[in-house]
Amino acid sequence: MALLKDTEREQLRQLVKACLLEISKLKIELKKCQKESSNSIETDDVRIKALKEDLQEHMKKKDEENQEDILNKEEEIIHLNQIILEKDAEIKQLKTIKKYFEAIISPPKKNLTSFQSQIYELLPYDEDTSDNLFSQLKSIGFTELSNENFEHALRNLERKGYFISTPDGERTLWKKIDR
Repeated sequence: MALLKDTEREQLRQLVKACLLEISKLKIELKKCQKESSNSIETDDVRIKALKEDLQEHMKKKDEENQEDILNKEEEIIHLNQIILEKDAEIKQLKTIKKYFEAIISPPKKNLTSFQSQIYELLPYDEDTSDNLFSQLKSIGFTELSNENFEHALRNLERKGYFISTPDGERTLWKKIDR
C-alpha cells in the first residue's frame, strides 16, 4: 500500500467512511423495520384476538337465536299436535254420528217395526242393564222416549229373537243377538 498516493489514500479513507456511514444508516433503518414489524405483529395479534372475540360473540348470538327458533318450533309443533288431537276427536264423533244416522235411516229388519229396528241398530252388542241402554238411546237423541216404552220395545225385541235377557240379582242384563 505504500504505492498509493496520499490523495488516493484519502479517497479510499473517505470511501470506507462513506461505506461505514451507509452501513450505520442501514443498521438504523433495519432496527426501524424490525420495530415496525414487531409492532405490526402485535397489532395483528390484537386484531386476531378482537376478531376471535367478535366471532365468538356472533356465534353465541346465533346459538341463542337458534335456541329461540327451536323453542318456537317446538311450541308450534305442540299447538299443531293439539289441533290434530281435536280434529281426531271431531272425526271420531262424526263417525259415530254417521253410524247412528245410517242405523236410523236403514230399512227395518224383517218382522220389526221401524222403531224396534232403530233401537236394535243403535244399541251395542255388549251385555248391559236396561237403564244403561236407555241412557245410551237418550244420549243419541231419543229425548221423548220413556223408560217404560223402551223396556216394552226390548221385550218385543227379545220375543222376536233380537235380544236375550238374563237375570242378574235384582237387575236384568240385556244382550243384542247378531242377526
